[in-house]
Amino acid sequence: MTREEIRECLDTLGLYYDPDHPDHISREKIDTLPPPFMEWGTQERYIRADGIDYLAYLELIVRVYADENEDHPVMTPDGKTISAALRECFGSVRREQTYDDEIGLYETTYTARV
Repeated sequence: MTREEIRECLDTLGLYYDPDHPDHISREKIDTLPPPFMEWGTQERYIRADGIDYLAYLELIVRVYADENEDHPVMTPDGKTISAALRECFGSVRREQTYDDEIGLYETTYTARV
């Protein structure tokens, strides 16, 4: 999957992200953005054994910042949850949520192989 294909799928979520730096939102912007918003990036991962790389794959990491927790999930413009929309694009998706006291928002991290 190309970076453009990833971007096209993530655009369907309807959440703000910085197109110039999608993997980071500055602290100043976080203070002025109305939640929910997101940042995303990719990371190359390897399956290794005995010091040999047997398989390389790309992992997508999407962080969604919202003022509501998973009991009140963020919805896409077409009424799907973020998890469901990401599963449609990327298949299996892992999700973890924490509360960030510093910015006062829930941070939900989604990871998927792409």
